[in-house]
Amino acid sequence: MRLKLSFQGEVEERDEWVRERFISFLKKAFQSASEERYKNLFSAKKVRPYVYAPFFGSEFEKSRIGPDLSFIFSSGDYEIISTFWNGIIILKERRSDYIEINGKKFILKNINLLPNKRITSKRVIFKTIGTSILTDPSSAPDDFKNWFIIPEKENLERFNSVLCERVRQKYEIIKSRKIEPDLRFNLLADYPIKETVIPLFKGYVRGFRGYFLLEGSPEILNFLYDYGFGVRTGQGFGLLDVIKQL
Repeated sequence: MRLKLSFQGEVEERDEWVRERFISFLKKAFQSASEERYKNLFSAKKVRPYVYAPFFGSEFEKSRIGPDLSFIFSSGDYEIISTFWNGIIILKERRSDYIEINGKKFILKNINLLPNKRITSKRVIFKTIGTSILTDPSSAPDDFKNWFIIPEKENLERFNSVLCERVRQKYEIIKSRKIEPDLRFNLLADYPIKETVIPLFKGYVRGFRGYFLLEGSPEILNFLYDYGFGVRTGQGFGLLDVIKQL
């Protein structure tokens, strides 16, 4: 299930760490709805059972954001969606339903349930919504170039190996069941992947954007659609859109 939240405010100078403001809003919503669920989700570093993607406004430039902000929130767990929704209702009642940037408030104006898409094919063309990130556990986290792995023709075998390993880990954590995902990421000749570097938590992460073909079981493809592709999905990375089922 997916929710879209839309905020309105004034055009502001871009805050380099604006992504952290969205994370703060998510935490505020969960904490308002359930202190127990909030502690369970955020008391330690772990895989979050959701993914979201922020949008920085129709007037977005490198140095400016607004006047409209929004984000799409997705999860395959109905309880997560329900808790988040209830938290937002509580925030609206308290008039705390805003994201604050540079001391200015962007107020929540709309929340909509988006149409549900189910994948039945074993071959799907996806598009990244925002940026997706994958990290290679065989590299050191301080090795920026190799820790963040980008899908390229020369390293596609390694990328697919890492992808399967990360999906296996994430699936076991979220679903409490072991699997051996048989996934294949394919580049599309007419749609080159774009590498991106993004500031986050006083550091930087490296990821990619674009269209790609993913082959695998419908169960795993739906899992990635619901919970996000790659890592750091709880920090606003990895949301996918289904372009075409083949």
